[in-house]
Amino acid sequence: MKRKGLMILFALLALVWVLGCATLQQPSEKPYRLSERGTLIWEDEFEFMVPPSGWSVVQVESGGEFGFGFLRRERGEFPSQSIFVYDEEPFGGSLKLEERSEEFFKRYLWAAAISMNLKVLETKRVNVVGGEGLAVIAEGKDPVKKEKVRSKIVFGKRGERIVSWYLTQWRHIDGSFDPSAFEVFDKFVASFKFLKKSFYETL
Repeated sequence: MKRKGLMILFALLALVWVLGCATLQQPSEKPYRLSERGTLIWEDEFEFMVPPSGWSVVQVESGGEFGFGFLRRERGEFPSQSIFVYDEEPFGGSLKLEERSEEFFKRYLWAAAISMNLKVLETKRVNVVGGEGLAVIAEGKDPVKKEKVRSKIVFGKRGERIVSWYLTQWRHIDGSFDPSAFEVFDKFVASFKFLKKSFYETL
């Protein structure tokens, strides 16, 4: 399925809206609510900063590639857009950060039918949700489709299991990447909190 089709699929399967005070005032109809601190609480399980205006939420139904994320369509030739997500079950099975990163990149963007080979530009240890993490930055180009992508993936742990946060920014091959989206993503990850134990931690 090509990316344009994937975005249409998101529209059909997902709940998409532009964040705003009026929307956030109806928690009975939404999987989130605004806290007294001004943060967003998702299904009473996750808490994080509210993304700025211009970012729309994408919630994939059960069985999708990730739980929820935020999308921003940007100026420029198609496919100028950025999306960042939280993923409870990133590709792979290893419980070691470096090994999981290698496993992840074997399938990352595969579902979006992107044929470009991603090149890892930077890998570094980070602190995320109060524990050890790994941040990876990668870029790739598809000269046939005239598209390119820049991604930042952060791997962390929830209990013994590895989870991830990642941002993917698409551009026409002659376009420029926008660092402001990565700044929003970094703040999202830095603010992220688990409000309760996961299902696996209760076993």
